[in-house]
Amino acid sequence: MKRVDFENHFYDISTIDGMAKRETFPKYDRERDVIHWNNKVEMPQGPLLKRLLDVGEGRLQLMDAYKIDTAIISTAQGVEDLAPIESIDLCRKTNDAVYALTQEYPGRYLGSAILPVKDVKAADAELERCVKELGFVGWHTHSNYAGAAPFEDRFRPLFKKATELGVFVYLHPGFPEEDKLHDFGFTFGGPAAGFTVDTMLSILKMIVSGLFDELPNLKVVLGHLGEAIPFLLDRIDNRMNFLPNPALKNQRKPSYYFHNNIMVSTSGNMSPAAFRCTQDVLGIENIVFGSDYPFESLPDMVNFVDSLPLSDEERAMVYSGNAAKLGIT
Repeated sequence: MKRVDFENHFYDISTIDGMAKRETFPKYDRERDVIHWNNKVEMPQGPLLKRLLDVGEGRLQLMDAYKIDTAIISTAQGVEDLAPIESIDLCRKTNDAVYALTQEYPGRYLGSAILPVKDVKAADAELERCVKELGFVGWHTHSNYAGAAPFEDRFRPLFKKATELGVFVYLHPGFPEEDKLHDFGFTFGGPAAGFTVDTMLSILKMIVSGLFDELPNLKVVLGHLGEAIPFLLDRIDNRMNFLPNPALKNQRKPSYYFHNNIMVSTSGNMSPAAFRCTQDVLGIENIVFGSDYPFESLPDMVNFVDSLPLSDEERAMVYSGNAAKLGIT
């Protein structure tokens, strides 16, 4: 069966150069080979950086070994939230690098745009360029923009543009700005807890802001089997109904949007219990495959999905069938 990977990360060398020159966080320290997320938290790179930069034959050999036909590649946090004068240039260079890969390896890589969100007009134009001229299939963004966040009204034109262009938005975690998550380092403040908390709040705020009511055809994908929301979704519906608040602009229960606008990927969550919960709450038709490579092991992610007690039809839906809902065929 065909296999499409919705979350496959890379760095272009321009990304590293840009992060090395940053005066604000996150910034890359070449001498120590670490990314500083703030004054307290740093993330060693080591072999990880080599894997992020390798999007040529080495990565393709790994994809072939685990029967990944197509990977949607995107860059990590670090360039979209810069000041516009820097971000516009770096995002364009990164997107051009992605385009070059899609041309060098046609059919194996698809592009997902990174946008200079601090300049909404420039970001709007860059997304249109990426889709209409470069053939990209999505917009890869993050749960916060260093002092801003995607649920704010000023960013709504970008979601409108994505909807008009017929491409999905992948909402990836950004390192949270909440100080209480930083005292125990990157692992706790990031993938173990902080990523989920930050992304969960961002998508829920996007819902209650009325974004999906204004843009009923908008499609968003969350990683990590929905950032724990499937486990909490019934309670979220229930409590919001119990205590109505006129500040909440959503016209339907949050669960409605998870069945009509929001899909989830498997990326970085290899819990059979979490998968069962997500399948029960959202339905197998709303789950797509994502590896989160190289932040996660591609072999482990494929073996996890292969080991799930699914029918052949259900497994094919996860690997590629459901991708058609997002315009990937």
